[in-house]
Amino acid sequence: MIVKDFNINDLKKKYYIGINQIKIKISQLIRSQNFDNEEKILNYFFSLIEGIQSNFKNSTVQFVKNKYILDQNHIYNACYFLQKSFFYKTNISKKQNIELLLYLSGNRQINKSIEGFGIDNHDLNSGKLTFCIISSENNIVDINKSIIQTLDAENDEITLNKQSIEKFEIIKNYFEISDQEITTVLYSYGINGEQVLISKTSLDLLYLALSDLICERMALLSIENLKIRC
Repeated sequence: MIVKDFNINDLKKKYYIGINQIKIKISQLIRSQNFDNEEKILNYFFSLIEGIQSNFKNSTVQFVKNKYILDQNHIYNACYFLQKSFFYKTNISKKQNIELLLYLSGNRQINKSIEGFGIDNHDLNSGKLTFCIISSENNIVDINKSIIQTLDAENDEITLNKQSIEKFEIIKNYFEISDQEITTVLYSYGINGEQVLISKTSLDLLYLALSDLICERMALLSIENLKIRC
């Protein structure tokens, strides 16, 4: 599990984030509850998570789909804007875990954000799940332990930060980010962006540029929400 604490000085707020990946035996869960359709399985899973969350005040638990998450910084940035949205009361959703999905996607459409970053039955059936814990208290380890015990799960290798050109292209296309935007950011670093994009050998640079542009989407969403609020 990855655990990190953050301070937002202008909000005078400190919070903790935990990111973990687990393996669950969904077949056992299905048998134990005698489910007859996939919707009931997913609803039961979410009710378990809601129960865990309610046991730890001032905490948020959200399971996320890895497909369009660039790396752990993608989650950290979304959590930052989530904190600001509830502090300034510019939040779109009343639930912080849904607001997190909105900022992960950089989109104010709840359905689209859930489709892109929320888990579904396909993710449950895969048996490998990634989740994020946000808490104003230093209790991430305790919440993680509760999740694992409740779901009868076990820790798995965290693959969130693994880089590949395929992943880069998938996420770039999801956010509708153009090659020109990537090269422009790289040139702002004093780097020949076109050469890097053509060679596709400097994944660290490509990921850095893409991370900046995704964060820009989040910032624009935050500004848009603030304008609507005003």
